[in-house]
Amino acid sequence: VQLIHGDCLEVMRGMDANSIDAVITDPPYGMNLDADYTRFSGGISPDRNQHKQVAGDDKPFDPAPFIDFAPIVVMFGLNHFCTRLPSGGAFVWLKKRDNQIGTFLSDCEIAWVKGIQGVYAHRHVWHGFDREGEHGKAILHPTQKPVGLMQWVLEKAGVKKGMTVLDPFMGSGSTGVACANLGINFIGIELDPSYFAIAQRRIEAALVGRGVH
Repeated sequence: VQLIHGDCLEVMRGMDANSIDAVITDPPYGMNLDADYTRFSGGISPDRNQHKQVAGDDKPFDPAPFIDFAPIVVMFGLNHFCTRLPSGGAFVWLKKRDNQIGTFLSDCEIAWVKGIQGVYAHRHVWHGFDREGEHGKAILHPTQKPVGLMQWVLEKAGVKKGMTVLDPFMGSGSTGVACANLGINFIGIELDPSYFAIAQRRIEAALVGRGVH
């Protein structure tokens, strides 16, 4: 595991792309997301709902630097920058139970996939306090993905044990935790120092849990 605090585009310029097997990431979509989620809860539990803004989310996201960096690429946010992507497959994350479909907020999220054909769906409930994984744990990032989902993404994309995954927008480190759980080498880059510290703590805990020090 290698964790880097910095700007991913600057860091990647000094990296050997041939050493990277897959780019798996949830980049800033360019939607200028209001990360203060207390607006959904009437100000309840501000420690769980009030987050810092996502760096770079105030301008359109350019996927070009990441598309050809590895033979396998998965980028969430397909619907926000689909016109700037070549043809590829898609992963659909269904976030709700059947009786929650069509209610508050999006029913699913879509990731663009290079290196695989077809469209594949996976249900992992992550809707408000109704969460199948990490139940009862605080949400540490406004666009945090569940670790169980990211493990499915890695396996479905064909990432094997011993391969190396790069996440240029590491956030709170869910992809890194998933890699640690599956024995996959991980390089994570994060610009925000507070989210970098959170990711570092979570990934170290996952490694210790596997007996890796």
